[in-house]
Amino acid sequence: MARRAPDEETLLGVARTCAEVFVAAGDSSPTVATLVAATGMSERTFHRWFPTKPDCLRPLFDAGNQAYAAALGAQPADLPLGEALVAAFVATNADGSDATSRALMRTVFGDLALRRVWLEASYATTAALRPAVAARLGVDEHAVATTVGCGQAIVLAIAALTHVVEDGLTAHEAAAAVGAALFADVRTQ
Repeated sequence: MARRAPDEETLLGVARTCAEVFVAAGDSSPTVATLVAATGMSERTFHRWFPTKPDCLRPLFDAGNQAYAAALGAQPADLPLGEALVAAFVATNADGSDATSRALMRTVFGDLALRRVWLEASYATTAALRPAVAARLGVDEHAVATTVGCGQAIVLAIAALTHVVEDGLTAHEAAAAVGAALFADVRTQ
């Protein structure tokens, strides 16, 4: 009998628990045995769900990135791309400046293995961003302009999160500053 894949909520729960373990350690040093003890799953199941230890955070990153893409799609159609991306980032990360989120991202930024998974998840978000970016620009989803717009969305998210964590900025302050640096159409106030 084939095993059912875990549902999204289960994966998110495991990812959140693993994130707490990594944050407590300050890096990716906790062993898989430590992670499975915290999550209550078997080591075999852990390895079935996650190809590498840092990949256990991927569901958390994917959920955040999907929320960012959905928030972009929900922005008013008349907003220019830069302003829409800033608004989408703020909508997605309004509570991202809390201590727990900052601690997780500080841990991710300081650990190459965790940062790799986060950056891979961020890059993969391009597929989810394409429809909203293309519609906003009035071009085909496969147009160069769409690819560039998706890249700008990812750069905005990476740079804004960096300044939320490193400089203590709010999501709005960081996104507005990064948006102003990326786009001529973003007001900083």
